[in-house]
Amino acid sequence: MNRRLLTIRAWHGIECVIYGTLEAMWAAVDCGNDFHGFYESLFTGNERPAIMGRIHLVHGHYGGGVVAHELLHAVLDVGFALYCGEDENGDYIVDDAEALCDMIGRLTAQFWRWHYELEENSE
Repeated sequence: MNRRLLTIRAWHGIECVIYGTLEAMWAAVDCGNDFHGFYESLFTGNERPAIMGRIHLVHGHYGGGVVAHELLHAVLDVGFALYCGEDENGDYIVDDAEALCDMIGRLTAQFWRWHYELEENSE
């Protein structure tokens, strides 16, 4: 198993865990056994812990689509908490759409740098 913290801001991040087998991930997540990736939110309400979420993946069972899917879960969860407010009707308003776009770009770049580092070290 490999872990890496993908940073959003200096004090917030998303932890990414890559398991060796699907069975190991399914046991760790405990949400069934029919998925190849999973995003887990680690905060509630106004709480903003340093690790705000966790992405679970399995070596050999993810590609660009699975990674993009799970990172988007993180952006929708964490990004909305950090960069959105509510209007008078209680609907979410994106206060800074560019910050959400920057967030997905930074998370994606960090993940793939880590992925290629792991691949290089395994050769």
